[in-house]
Amino acid sequence: MNILYLCDEYPPGRHGGIGTAVQLMARGMAAKGHRVVVAGFYHWGYGGHDHFDDNGVKVYRFRLRLNSKIFSQQDMLHIRAVNRVFTRMGVFHIDIKRSISRYRLFLENIIRDHKIDLVEMPDYNDYMRFCNSFVPFPELSVPVVVKMHGCMTYIARENGANVPFYVSDMERAILSQAARVSSVSKYNAGKTSGYLEYGKPVKILYNGIDSNIKPDHVEKVANRVIFTGTLTENKGIYNLISAWNLVNEKLPDAELWIYGKGPEKKIAKLLTGIARGSVFFNGHIPRQSLFEQLAKASVAIFPSIAESFAMAPMEAMACGTAVIYTERASGPELITNGTDGLLVNPQDATEIAAKIILLLNDVGYTARLASNGYQRIRSFFDIEKVVEEAILFYLSVVK
Repeated sequence: MNILYLCDEYPPGRHGGIGTAVQLMARGMAAKGHRVVVAGFYHWGYGGHDHFDDNGVKVYRFRLRLNSKIFSQQDMLHIRAVNRVFTRMGVFHIDIKRSISRYRLFLENIIRDHKIDLVEMPDYNDYMRFCNSFVPFPELSVPVVVKMHGCMTYIARENGANVPFYVSDMERAILSQAARVSSVSKYNAGKTSGYLEYGKPVKILYNGIDSNIKPDHVEKVANRVIFTGTLTENKGIYNLISAWNLVNEKLPDAELWIYGKGPEKKIAKLLTGIARGSVFFNGHIPRQSLFEQLAKASVAIFPSIAESFAMAPMEAMACGTAVIYTERASGPELITNGTDGLLVNPQDATEIAAKIILLLNDVGYTARLASNGYQRIRSFFDIEKVVEEAILFYLSVVK
């Protein structure tokens, strides 16, 4: 089978869970002998090569017309300010409208040259956040399956907010054009279908990971807790910091190590003076280094408010670390509370603190949760198992 995955954040480069999930799936399909191509509609200044090979996966990056390296400096305040101004003025929107037809031709050439049988694309498409009105995704000449990863409408509504009506209309149109639709979790499938009024069946295909990422000869560091992810309210970092003030009062030797990009200074201001010395912000680090840090920690905490099916807690479990995860959204689909991890109310700082303290105080219980969590990942979410399920799903579409 020849398959084309559409992904606007394929590594290397800035990426989130979708980029990681697509890369693992693409590599897994290629390892099974399928021809795999990945293409994406990359925003201004993304950087990287236009075409490269990734473990047998051919990757293509489509560039918009208004492309400049200056936009790659997203961590600089003045660049973020320019982005906001260009978005409000419609500069990016105009560039997207002028580029989208070129993108369709770009994809059709890939479909022809690589004899593509099937295209898979996510329900979240990055260009939509820069639009000021409806810009439909182009229809393609081969069957397209859409995978629900957590679109803009889903994330906004789960956080009690809304997106502009034209964004929901674009996401609704993508689902209506699909030959079939899958989702990374039951929760996401139900909620997204409701928000976007999609009435057809949705196949559940959980994200998978390489269950062999646990580094060798890494010793646990007692009293170390780790958080990985973007430092946003949706990921629960603010409630975690509030909880950490309580943890520090009971366990002053405990340490919280935070990995991910975001407003570190703003977050640090929420810490009490005493607790501040026990929290370490480490920014973004290479994945292999992150796995080593996950393996060292005694406890990993992910108090997300809304998730589709996050990679971060799965990676922590695969690294042999006990996980505290959100009881909301898809949390219960990954973890059975008290058996292979703990679930927590992400907006209850007192409960978050209590469960962190419980695991740091009970080393034996924490070790059992870590062992069971590791086995759960290997048994149900290893990428090879997920790839096999995906192949059967794809064959049901192209038969």
